[in-house]
Amino acid sequence: MKQPHWIANQARFSDTEFQVRNPADTRMVVGTITLGTADLVDHAVNAALKAQPIWAATPLDDRISALLTFADRLALEVDSMTSVLMSEQGMLRAVVGREVQESVKQIRELCRVAPAELADIQLDAPDGHARVVKIPFGVVAAIVPWNAPISLATAKLIPALLAGNAMIMKPAPRAPLGISRFIELAMECVPEGLIHLIHGTESVGEALVTHPKIRKIAFTGSTAVGRAVMRTAAATLKSVQCELGGNDAALILPGTEMAPHIDALATSAFRRSGQFCYATKRVYVHRSDASTLIDGLRTWMQAQWIGPPNDPQATIGPVIDRIQQARLLQLIDDAGKDGVHLEGFGQWCESAEQEHGCYVRPHLATNISPDHPLVLDEQFGPILPIAVYDDLDAVIDEVNRTEYGLSGSLWGDHLPTLQSLARRVEAARVFLNSPRPVGAIADQMPAGGLKQSGLGWEKSVYGIREYYQYQSINW
Repeated sequence: MKQPHWIANQARFSDTEFQVRNPADTRMVVGTITLGTADLVDHAVNAALKAQPIWAATPLDDRISALLTFADRLALEVDSMTSVLMSEQGMLRAVVGREVQESVKQIRELCRVAPAELADIQLDAPDGHARVVKIPFGVVAAIVPWNAPISLATAKLIPALLAGNAMIMKPAPRAPLGISRFIELAMECVPEGLIHLIHGTESVGEALVTHPKIRKIAFTGSTAVGRAVMRTAAATLKSVQCELGGNDAALILPGTEMAPHIDALATSAFRRSGQFCYATKRVYVHRSDASTLIDGLRTWMQAQWIGPPNDPQATIGPVIDRIQQARLLQLIDDAGKDGVHLEGFGQWCESAEQEHGCYVRPHLATNISPDHPLVLDEQFGPILPIAVYDDLDAVIDEVNRTEYGLSGSLWGDHLPTLQSLARRVEAARVFLNSPRPVGAIADQMPAGGLKQSGLGWEKSVYGIREYYQYQSINW
């Protein structure tokens, strides 16, 4: 089925088509989009400019009510949307199903905190008064990647709408189908012309970033593209919020008992075939503990099954496409030539199309220097380098010796030591004895990056703050 652009709630098609193929079997076309143009962007902006002031004047309680209705609608489509995401991304049912469910939770959490966050601030003194109000940018645009499209679209669309903005969204052509349905559901719950969807490649992204009437860009993607977005947006002084690349390190303290942590470390490295921003992408272990860790990871990896996401036996799916597959296989080949010891693991499901699927076996990289590109650069795939260290203070410098600062984790048996060391790690989120946020407070913490892993924040009140400006009224 051909997916349309959505401009002012009307389906639009353009001339150039792009086929979306199933990564588990690239012979299967699972959808088709048409690629947008700068003219479509201009039509969307003009429609958004008409709808946005009406939405901004709508009482916040009514805006919240509309978005909670959207959350309810999305909750009813978890299964169907999960199936779509599996077919276009090749990721396992449990992984993408949880993404959609967590997006429903994220919408409800944002609606819960919005009234207090968006309230006016009253300032009073004997000789004067002021009211600081929080006003929307107007028309904002979001550019969303393929690897977690529903979660990342939620983190941009919902706070933007709560703050009174209109939104134009561009999904990645590699995985545009799930997000298309997401936007269709959202459009049905808010006034006409408030949300727009335009498919396309870099030319559509450039049209969004250069358009003079778009006041803010929210982008998730690579650090290199994020730099380009910022350079281009500077011409019109747009506000830019970016979540960019990460090279998350797991640092294991000397003498740590390994067995309780093997599953969490390995799952963090190989879930989504390593294709997510805060995957564990490098591990630092003390020399005296290295063999225990490596043996434990080998055992875990040997038990994995590689296959398509619709096979319940599969625990590792394909990567997104042939381009990604070729890039990762080249990384593995190059590292082997450099003397790195690389081991591929996992058993093949009978259903796996090894010839036609975009599979990369999970690899463990040992005998590797801490300054090897496989350690310092983001692989974004199922390759896990294990770097050995001797001195704890020195290895923290190694952990920080990268342009990235998204997330990281510390592992050990003494929590106060971990808490103390966490402040020395140059990352926006540091997890202790876990590779990801834990607890009911997970959605209340800011998500973003330090250094060249991003500008600005998402989640909860921190995400809402990205979508308003201040206006002071003084008398």
